[in-house]
Amino acid sequence: MSTLRNLWSPNEWGRLREIIIGSPRNAFVDSYTDISIQCAYRPTPETSAKQIQQKMPQSIIDDTLEDIDNLTKVLQSFDVTVHHAEDFDFTNTIKSNDWEVYQESGLNLRDLTLILGDLVIDCPSATRCRHFESLNVRPFFIEYIRNNDHAWIVSAPKPRLLDSCYDLQADRGIHEVEPIFDAANCVRLGKDIIIDINNTANRFGVKWLQQTLDIYYGNGKIKVHPLDKLSPDHLDVVLIPLCEGTVLVSPEYVTKDNLPEIFRSWDVIWPPEIVPQSYSIGAPKASNWIGLNALIIDGDEKTLLIDAAQVELIRTLERKHFRPIPVAWRHGRDWTGGLHCVTLDVHREGELF
Repeated sequence: MSTLRNLWSPNEWGRLREIIIGSPRNAFVDSYTDISIQCAYRPTPETSAKQIQQKMPQSIIDDTLEDIDNLTKVLQSFDVTVHHAEDFDFTNTIKSNDWEVYQESGLNLRDLTLILGDLVIDCPSATRCRHFESLNVRPFFIEYIRNNDHAWIVSAPKPRLLDSCYDLQADRGIHEVEPIFDAANCVRLGKDIIIDINNTANRFGVKWLQQTLDIYYGNGKIKVHPLDKLSPDHLDVVLIPLCEGTVLVSPEYVTKDNLPEIFRSWDVIWPPEIVPQSYSIGAPKASNWIGLNALIIDGDEKTLLIDAAQVELIRTLERKHFRPIPVAWRHGRDWTGGLHCVTLDVHREGELF
């Protein structure tokens, strides 16, 4: 494992300097039998019947390793230092006093680790199968803390995730039993963070996050802005800041009426129809909107990485004077993650406040 050189990431668009990419090895595909997965994805009976427990097919893993190798080379061509997460075995079960579930994978690093400035937050995920998933990047941060005086990692209270956490009656949402949220529920805008209250985040989680940022950075320095069930799950396929002042949105969830107040003065890019991505497992947990999942290289230069299959989206961004770099990402719907999901930027330039 190589050591992180820097740790600083204030937003989604500052010049990218250093990043970690997840690993697809030893992955598992879980069914929809566990209540936490049912709450997160709200499957229909037909969808549930299609999804069976199995190891992730090796052909998908091999394709993804090729795509990661290409992604690594593209990032390095922009002088980005690239690290790779450890290969953990996710094909076994994990167990608490209250439940036992299969795990999934160590690919979607973005989902569970929130970096804001030099603070690293290990997030309390609502999904049981992801309870220990973030440990595959923990060695990077432990070593960084060991060698640096101005960085810290904090873990939210590890949730018990009893059945009483989950509300399957409501269209979206989870109960306020304990603080729960994923990092990917959040959009980082420097001194402002947007977080959506939905199937994987609750208001108790928002309260804990605001308290933690107040303690670390000072009261009121960073403001957490909760949204009310704008999306079912993660925001990085719903609200994607491409640079300061421009946001790409998913029209399935965002309209001119419910666009968050903080973006009302920004330029909004409404994408063309997304190219459907094929999938190989029984029932993917990601929609076609995974094609919006972009990784920004440099917001000032308007350079970003985008799924190569999204030809019309690429043309739309070019007309808006952006520089989209097409990158092959063939199995985003199988993995429930795109280029932003499977990477964790540990150094971006920019001010926090």
